Amino acid sequence: MTVEYNESTFSSKMIAEYEKIAEEKMITVSDNSQILVLHTKAQGKDKSKFKLVVIPGWGSIVLGWDEFLMKAKDYFDIYYLETREKKSSKLAKKSKCTLDRMSSDLKEVPEILKLNPKETVFFSSSFGAVLNADALNKKKVDPFLTILVGPMSKIDMPFPFRYLLYIVPSFLYHPFAPIGRFWVKKYKSEDEVQAAKYYRVMEEADPKKWKKFLTRFAFKKFWDTYAGIESRVLVIDESEDKLHRTIVTNKIASLIKNSEIVDLKTNKFTHSAGIADFINNKLSEH
Repeated sequence: MTVEYNESTFSSKMIAEYEKIAEEKMITVSDNSQILVLHTKAQGKDKSKFKLVVIPGWGSIVLGWDEFLMKAKDYFDIYYLETREKKSSKLAKKSKCTLDRMSSDLKEVPEILKLNPKETVFFSSSFGAVLNADALNKKKVDPFLTILVGPMSKIDMPFPFRYLLYIVPSFLYHPFAPIGRFWVKKYKSEDEVQAAKYYRVMEEADPKKWKKFLTRFAFKKFWDTYAGIESRVLVIDESEDKLHRTIVTNKIASLIKNSEIVDLKTNKFTHSAGIADFINNKLSEH
């Protein structure tokens, strides 16, 4: 049977299988904001000693990572951290909307959860990789291994939106959403599955939070965020993905002294059970 993917494929009414089994933890960090973490303990016979901290991309939804998470849970204790631009976060009134504050969450949450850095692997994607890199660069975290999937040098968005962010009120987000969906489908998706996931991200967006954070990052380039990292990093290229360009990924890897780069080709694979096996096999070498 052929399945068609469109705006309704990843409906907001759908719940990921991982969400059904994970324990929800609201972690209060130093600025009194609360960050949601989804946690599962490994039960499989091939259980690893490593704990996996997952830091998804901008607005990324659990449903988009479901296949990966459902396989990875057999190997690792998982801590899926929802970054503070997402709906799930509860921000303190005076919380800052800076890269430094967001990357501090990556330091504080594992500390509160009492994770041993020597047995911790950070797995981050897209904008999550930027936050991860900032935490590494500033020596906030030092995990056994960091995996950056499709790291970005800037936040990608249609050119006029970079300026409209500053003048258009957040309540007009949804009337402009069809333009974003067209741009994603035509220019930034490798297939209809990926496009449908991005549609869901836009559907679940918190316009006030997005405006608050994006006005900080709309014109920012993150090259310096990767330079100076000394920790061991595995960079994952997605050479067939339209959103994460190989030329950018290669440059980012070249800026990190102790890095290795592997091309896993597609965004579909890096969100699949296959990458969970790949990570487990990689760690079994140590």
